[in-house]
Amino acid sequence: MKAILTGMNGTVAPVVAETLQRHGIEGIAWNREQVSTTNEEEMREFIERIRPDYFLHIGMGAVEWAETLARLCGEAKIPFLFTSTVSIFSDEVTGPISPDMLPDAEDDYGKYKRECERAIMNANPGAQIVRLGWQIGDEAGSNNMMDYFTNEMKQRGVIQASEHWYPSCSFLADTADALFEILTKRGPGIYQLNGNANYSLYDIAVGLKELHDTDWQIECTDEPKRDNRMIDSSVSIRPISKRLNLQTK
Repeated sequence: MKAILTGMNGTVAPVVAETLQRHGIEGIAWNREQVSTTNEEEMREFIERIRPDYFLHIGMGAVEWAETLARLCGEAKIPFLFTSTVSIFSDEVTGPISPDMLPDAEDDYGKYKRECERAIMNANPGAQIVRLGWQIGDEAGSNNMMDYFTNEMKQRGVIQASEHWYPSCSFLADTADALFEILTKRGPGIYQLNGNANYSLYDIAVGLKELHDTDWQIECTDEPKRDNRMIDSSVSIRPISKRLNLQTK
């Protein structure tokens, strides 16, 4: 079996590709230097040549690209999964955030992902849209929470983390496992993945410091007061508490 993945130079897609490989699915990267993201005929030819069993659109790109990919996969009856984000909701929205809540983000990134979701749903009603929270990797070097904390230490000499900010987040490996489950065993629709039930950013920073035995200096703050936690009873993902030594709340 084969799956085409976009975003293989990013944070999430390479981990998803490894998970697919463990399950006997070969991951094939959409190389933008070799395959157009604007020429529909070239896109169609690539998909027809590979004849994938699945398509995962994880990479960033124009809304029109996402729309065309979704439509082409719908026409070819290829299961299509798009990774969206909790950032489609503004900071004014207070969790728990359910899948039926209307996205309202007006910043550039949030609006971009909102537009992608809308275009994909219109082009391919059979698509799967999976909203992700803040990803937790094993080290700095990519767009994940470890990178954020590491850079905060380098730039400020201290990590300021709010005890009143409850982010949607999950470990990359657990996200990949959940995406595989949705891709292969679930139907069309909108899904939300969050492994954080009730821990603040401060709790998570302390847990990651212990897990990786770092020399981080962590300062507990009162701001921001924010709850971005998504919920979705239709899917499950491994809780972050299974990997971090966090006190039960």
